[in-house]
Amino acid sequence: MQNWKTNELIKRENLGENYWAQGFFYEDFGNKEYFRRDFEELRYRDLSLFTLGQIESKIILDVGCGDGLYTLTFLKLGAKYVAGQDISVESVNRAQNNCKKNGFSNFEIKSGNCEKLLFDNSTFDTVFSGDVFEHITKEQKINFINEIYRVLKPGGFFTVKTPNKDYLMVSTLLKKTYSVLKFKNPFKIHIPHTKNNPDNEHNGLTTYKELSRIFCNTMFHEPFVTYQVLNKKNVPNIITRLFKKNKYFNQHIIITVRKPYFYGLYN
Repeated sequence: MQNWKTNELIKRENLGENYWAQGFFYEDFGNKEYFRRDFEELRYRDLSLFTLGQIESKIILDVGCGDGLYTLTFLKLGAKYVAGQDISVESVNRAQNNCKKNGFSNFEIKSGNCEKLLFDNSTFDTVFSGDVFEHITKEQKINFINEIYRVLKPGGFFTVKTPNKDYLMVSTLLKKTYSVLKFKNPFKIHIPHTKNNPDNEHNGLTTYKELSRIFCNTMFHEPFVTYQVLNKKNVPNIITRLFKKNKYFNQHIIITVRKPYFYGLYN
C-alpha cells in the first residue's frame, strides 16, 4: 500500500492513452506539460465502487458520466449493460468513443439533464453518480434523487460520491492560518470552483448532514455512509484512524441508499 503515497509527476508525452482514467491531473508545475497522479482520488474511486457490491451481470446507470470514466470501468468489471447520461454533448461523444475504443458495444450514453433521466421506470439494478451533486442546487438534488428512485428496480442501490463541504471548509481554514504564519495573503486561498472563482462550478457543495437529511425525506431506505481513512502526506496514521468517522477528515461523501422492495413493487 506504500505506492498509494507515491508522488508521480510525468510529462504529457509520456501519458498513456487512458491517463484520464488512471488518476492523472494537470499540474501547474512551471511547465504546463506536466501531470500528477492523485492517489487519494483513486482511493475514493475504488471505495465508491466497493459500495455498489457485485457489478458483474448487472444493468447499471452512470449519471453525470462525463468522459465515461465509471461507465468504462463498469463494462470492464463485467456489467451486463451500462447506460450513461451527461448534460454535455461533447462529454457524451468522448464517453462513447472511449467505450468503443476499448471494444465494448453493450452500452448507451445519452445527453440530458439529471433532473429528467431519459430511461424507463424500474430499469436498473444499480445507479451511480460521481462528482455531480456539487454542481447542482438543493432543489435539483431532490428532483435528481426522485428520478433515480423512478429508474431503479425495487431493491436496487444508488451510490453518490461528492466532495465533502465540511472537509473543504476546515482544510481551507487551516491553509489560511498557515499562510498568515508564513506572512502570506490568506485571502488568496479559497475552496476551488466556488463563488470566489470565476467558473463557480461547485455551487452545490454539501455536507454529510445536509445530504443525509435530503435522503431521509425520500422513500429510499436510511442512507449508509462509507468512510475513508484520510491518507495525506505528513498526517500521522494514528490521527487519521482515530478520526476515521469524523466528517472533517473525509475528503468525499460516499452515501449508498436502497429502493425498498414492497413499496417499490406495489406503488
